[in-house]
Amino acid sequence: MDTRKFPRLGITLRRAMLGAAALSISSTAFAQSGTPDETLPQSVGNEPAGEAIIVTGSRIAASGFSAPTPITALDQEQLIEAAPSTMADALRTLPALTNTSGPQSNSGTTNGGQSFLNLRSLGRERTLTLLDGRRMVPSALTGSVDANLIPSALIQRVDIVTGGASAAYGSDAVAGVVNFVVDKRFEGVKLDAHYGLTEHGDNKEFKATGAYGTSFADGRGHFEVAGEYYDTKGVEPIDRKWSRQGNTFINGPAGGPTRIISSDVLSVGTVGGMILNGNGGTADANAALGGIQFLPDGSMAPYDFGSYRAGSQQIGGDGVNTELYQALARPMSRLNFYGRTQYELAPEVTLFAEGLFGRSRTTYANGANRHQIGNPLTIQADNAFLPDEIRDQMLDTGVTSLTFLRHSRDRGLVTTRNNATTYRIVAGAEGDVSGWHWEAYYQRGQSKQDNDIFNMENVPRFLQAVDAVESNGQIVCRSSLANPANGCVPFNPFGANAPSEAALDYVLGTSHSVSKLTMDNFALNASGTLFEGWAGPISAAVGAEYRKERANVTSDIDSQNFAWIFGNPQPWSGGYSVKEAFLELQAPLLRDVAFAQELDINGAVRVTDYSTSGSIASWKAGFSWVPFEGLRIRGTRSRDIRAANVNELFSAGRQFTASVTDPFNNNVLVRGIPNIAGGNPDLRPEIANTLTLGAVIQPIQVPGLSMSVDFYNIKIRNAIVTITPQQVVDQCFGGNDFACNLTERDAGGNLTTIFGTPINLSSQQARGLDFEVSYRTSVGDLIGPDTQLSVRTLASYLDKLENVVPGSPPIDRAGEVGLNGTPHWGGNMQMRLSSETLGFFMQGRLIGGGAYDNTRTSADLSLTKIDPIFYLDTQISYKLPVLDRGVELFLDVRNLLDKDPPIAPAAANIAMATNSSVYDLVGRNFRFGVRVRY
Repeated sequence: MDTRKFPRLGITLRRAMLGAAALSISSTAFAQSGTPDETLPQSVGNEPAGEAIIVTGSRIAASGFSAPTPITALDQEQLIEAAPSTMADALRTLPALTNTSGPQSNSGTTNGGQSFLNLRSLGRERTLTLLDGRRMVPSALTGSVDANLIPSALIQRVDIVTGGASAAYGSDAVAGVVNFVVDKRFEGVKLDAHYGLTEHGDNKEFKATGAYGTSFADGRGHFEVAGEYYDTKGVEPIDRKWSRQGNTFINGPAGGPTRIISSDVLSVGTVGGMILNGNGGTADANAALGGIQFLPDGSMAPYDFGSYRAGSQQIGGDGVNTELYQALARPMSRLNFYGRTQYELAPEVTLFAEGLFGRSRTTYANGANRHQIGNPLTIQADNAFLPDEIRDQMLDTGVTSLTFLRHSRDRGLVTTRNNATTYRIVAGAEGDVSGWHWEAYYQRGQSKQDNDIFNMENVPRFLQAVDAVESNGQIVCRSSLANPANGCVPFNPFGANAPSEAALDYVLGTSHSVSKLTMDNFALNASGTLFEGWAGPISAAVGAEYRKERANVTSDIDSQNFAWIFGNPQPWSGGYSVKEAFLELQAPLLRDVAFAQELDINGAVRVTDYSTSGSIASWKAGFSWVPFEGLRIRGTRSRDIRAANVNELFSAGRQFTASVTDPFNNNVLVRGIPNIAGGNPDLRPEIANTLTLGAVIQPIQVPGLSMSVDFYNIKIRNAIVTITPQQVVDQCFGGNDFACNLTERDAGGNLTTIFGTPINLSSQQARGLDFEVSYRTSVGDLIGPDTQLSVRTLASYLDKLENVVPGSPPIDRAGEVGLNGTPHWGGNMQMRLSSETLGFFMQGRLIGGGAYDNTRTSADLSLTKIDPIFYLDTQISYKLPVLDRGVELFLDVRNLLDKDPPIAPAAANIAMATNSSVYDLVGRNFRFGVRVRY
């Protein structure tokens, strides 16, 4: 079906019934259930037989109803096989979550050790992450939740809903919901541990998890606790051939593409400093002083501009390879704990309480204190540290000053340390009365991030210190002549080892900021049967919720004065409250008639009142139709919402640096442009109209075979987006006055500042298809008694991912794998053999090829297309004949074929040779581990 011709029509083949397939979740690579919220007749994990298993997508307790919304369910064993390192790494193997972020290489100074889920590549802020159907306190100011805080040892399964969930669960579920379901009845002990490293001997990793659960008071009470420790040492870019070659874009020569890709692309300048040109004299006199560099000991040497130079970059020569600044995988350590207890106060009333604590720490390099062509230093002719021969030449030729470049690394690179701490407590009661199940709870959570950036240049101090002169036989800062008590210490910039320790103490410092988010949440929910209808029970769920979120950011005084060379977080605080009420209904309409073995409908409505933007409604309507055994057709139409988070509303700003291609200046690449981001209190909630249509087929003639294809179309109005610096410049060039107001230029027309402000776009749209083929069967004693074979293929096709900025033409990013991580095609292919003693698992991951940038042609870029890549993973396990086969050893190998990522340089101020949000950066990785269950 060509969905471009029929954008509102899609036919889906999906698994018809949960049945035996749902009961075999633990032995299938991933289980995507067609009837996810049925009451299971046998136990799953440690849930007792017959207990309701409620899957994200509906608030109504299990009642034999088949949810009309596509849901993917993964149990704990599947998560471990998909990726044993972290929960987020396991989830991002799914095509719908490929663009999920993590601690892999990226530019920036915040959230360095956290992983945020991103469904449909619509942005992490549009994926709602829940724990047992309840919200988690955000881990970041953007409202996102770090998936690695979730207690993996007690996770029974993860349910993923890919559309139409706002009416059931509230704001932020525009792209969908990821719900982590805790095993509340776990009994016994489990211990898991593994050690990992790459074949290069780096990225050393250790992980240990444990859980304990027991009943007390004759079974009326239950207690369980889990803990996890994770530590990884990361990978430096120098340790991979593809990442140390300086592969990036450079402005091309006349007659060819505007930007060409090359290896050995360097930033003009040196660590010890170099003279770019003179100023104030004749053109020849100014040029005669250019091209002199200073070696570590301060001695002079000619500077080699390489084989080709364009603006602030060159190919070869004596420049600086900025690709070596940022780690490919950032080092990180993490510790979290989770505990839960419940007690049956009366036969129909149970009290419960749970607590979660998580802490992560990561330290990583960001780059150098760079003074390059965009922000050079000016050295006056009377500078006291200037070599005599340079000064004499300046005086003889009338040159008054020098333009000087320096990548200052006097005490090493600028380094960020991020400490994140989160706690969450929940207390409540639940019970049953007259056939209705009710729950009431209160939860409070707090997330705190301490962010320190070391070796940061204090720009006002540095500029004063570099401007050194001689006075009465002593070298002093020029500023000290007028103010002797200003404390300025002269800085010698001529050579990497030239500055004194006192000078470094004066010009370098630490930027410090603390962000704290708190959330309070009260909720009351109930669900049950209203009455018996002609085809079955009419069920309902009703509830109300009050939530308050607040953020507070503090920073050092130098940041508040924008003194540091980048970063400079500004202090701010702000918050909002939300009042919500919802109603959900479901009803069977037909049973066992000529054209409908089953026909069910489901609907929900939620009214949400935000203190910042007023009231708004979300709703959904869906159907599930089984015309005959083995085929189920279903669909939903919903209105989903997302209100602005505290950062989008109230942030006072933070300074970054950006690289942009400037269409006002012959499309040359300009690096190091200050980009100041801030909030917008006038933002309105975004509204998404979502359509999903599907059909599920499980032919009765071939037991164990399931096939599916799902169509989705998400159209967002008033989409809240902070447009990128490149988009700002491009939109301004296209005549968008709003975008032009977000830029500043000097008298020569050169970009000096770009502002990033969240706005409500006219629209945003995501449209595509999901496919699945799976098969499960017994293969006798192939690798041991009762060997089971499971094979499964998941694939996604992203047909459209379009943004529209007011007053500008639409931009469709679907099919980009360079500038963005949004390929048309993604796939996950799995095969598992399991017996009582042995297990063998193999997984293939496809990342489709595509364009580097859909908005650029071969006239703009020499690199326009990127080839697809296929990764292969495997895991072998063996259960020892001890503790009733409760001890299992395993060997896991990721990226078995050791595929390097394709060259697809990031559009960032620091060169990166590939798209770190999509591709594997570390290569073949081994993990050896043990699992214990008793």
